[in-house]
Amino acid sequence: MSDKAKDLVKRYKDLKAGRGTIENHWEDLARVMLPGRVGFTSDPVPGERRTDDIFDGTPMQAARGLANAIESMMWPQGQKNFYIKANDDAIGDTDEAKEWLAQCEDSLTAAMMNPKARLLQARGEVNLDLSVLGSGILFTGERQKLNGLLYQALNLRDAVVLFSDEGVAEGLFRVKTYTLSQAEIRFGLDNLSEVTRKKFAEEKKPDDLVKILHAVYPRKGARPEAVMAKNLPFASCWIEMEALHEVEESGFHEFPFAVPRWDTSSGENYGRSPGMIALPDADTLQAMGETILIAGQLAADPSILVPNDGFFDEANSFPGGITYYDADIAKAMGKIPIGPLETGMNLPISRDMQKDMREQVFAAFFKNVFNLPVAGPQMTAEEIRARKEELIREVGPAFGRLDTDYTGPKVERSFNIMLRAGALPPIPDILAGQSIRFEYESPVKKIRQQIDAAAASMWVAERIDISIKTQRPDILDIVDFDEHARASAEAAQIPHKIVVGKARVEQIRAERAKAQQAQQQMAMAAQMAETAKTAGETPGMKQMLEKAGGGMSGGQAA
Repeated sequence: MSDKAKDLVKRYKDLKAGRGTIENHWEDLARVMLPGRVGFTSDPVPGERRTDDIFDGTPMQAARGLANAIESMMWPQGQKNFYIKANDDAIGDTDEAKEWLAQCEDSLTAAMMNPKARLLQARGEVNLDLSVLGSGILFTGERQKLNGLLYQALNLRDAVVLFSDEGVAEGLFRVKTYTLSQAEIRFGLDNLSEVTRKKFAEEKKPDDLVKILHAVYPRKGARPEAVMAKNLPFASCWIEMEALHEVEESGFHEFPFAVPRWDTSSGENYGRSPGMIALPDADTLQAMGETILIAGQLAADPSILVPNDGFFDEANSFPGGITYYDADIAKAMGKIPIGPLETGMNLPISRDMQKDMREQVFAAFFKNVFNLPVAGPQMTAEEIRARKEELIREVGPAFGRLDTDYTGPKVERSFNIMLRAGALPPIPDILAGQSIRFEYESPVKKIRQQIDAAAASMWVAERIDISIKTQRPDILDIVDFDEHARASAEAAQIPHKIVVGKARVEQIRAERAKAQQAQQQMAMAAQMAETAKTAGETPGMKQMLEKAGGGMSGGQAA
């Protein structure tokens, strides 16, 4: 037992206890939208059914739809969604720098999309957490054999986030459950507590469970250039929870967890989600679903009314059942003394109400927005632009935050890991000591660029048309065709390697001008030679030239 271990475990428990209110909220959300995440206020059994109270799957479908939309819009398959650029544009525009940056982009993309990195699986879980719970946690690190990147989604139930006074995630405490055999492999038997070593080695209980706290937090007095893990900017401590034993201490160069939040409210650290908006309607849907199921069963198999003395035995309502009744009583009643119980139920109205409620839930998860047609065969350019603008207004703010809190930390930490591991091409001399930046192709940015590019193309086309009609080429002096071409290429996501850099364009134009000048000089020389030849062959021309130019004939003779 150590003081550091006691302090860290206490800090985790205090942070965990301090978010009890939002954990109750998360439990309500998970119950109807994400059953796999229940357990914030209870201890679920792995593998158990968690859908006994669900009578309508619409909330789960809507949440899954938003999670899939996040994936397809933020990171479309087969498309690059980030670019690496030099902070000094003049340096970054050189062919040598552009080639290295493009190679880094390709290497980084290949490493991230390696199936062993499990990025797609982890991102899918985080996207669901974002849609329903409002917050998610993604770990970016290396595989245990240090032969590639690794991504993991953390369950909010097991992890608490430490936020700075600016509301930025800067620390995280999570509890992981290991079997003793797994703990021995991960940390080494000698690093575990005496109690754990005894269970594993003497009592032969390798499958017993042990809870280990992983605490990551900013280290005081850290040195960014440090080589030793214990001096790196972020501490990484592993503590056995019960024994309060410090198992391992190391560190990270960067905070290894991305903590994206769908929306934030003043005074709150964890995010708010579309699921929180849909929760009242989702709960109502469950109640309506149960009621409609009961009503439908009653309609298909209604209760029956029978007189208490008109039958020889109980009425048999099962298929093929025979019921014997008193014929005299039937004659007196004027009908067979058995019939369904009329309750006055109206299933069509109930179904209409259910349909309206389902649409409300889908709307909370932006299904109506993501299904909005951005272009169509009968739509004008102005209509397409207006619909794209509507899409930006609805989801733009949320996706902008995801670039900052989600894509950015993931990509930049992955790049730094690969750079330190020597997994990227050697840095060229022109970029040595230079800083770089990352630019992300968010859907909002893409659509905004497309809107701006379309407007610019219309404006340029108008200028050209006016210039032709008025026969005034000077009207085009206001148009920078080079910048227009670059903006259009960027909006269309043309690969950087295809678009020639500014310096290279200037070089090509200078070489072309030089070649044209040489051709003009050759043409002039040839013309002069032809003129001279003609002058010598034409009768009387030589005398005329001598008379006009004085010493011309002497010059030719020389």
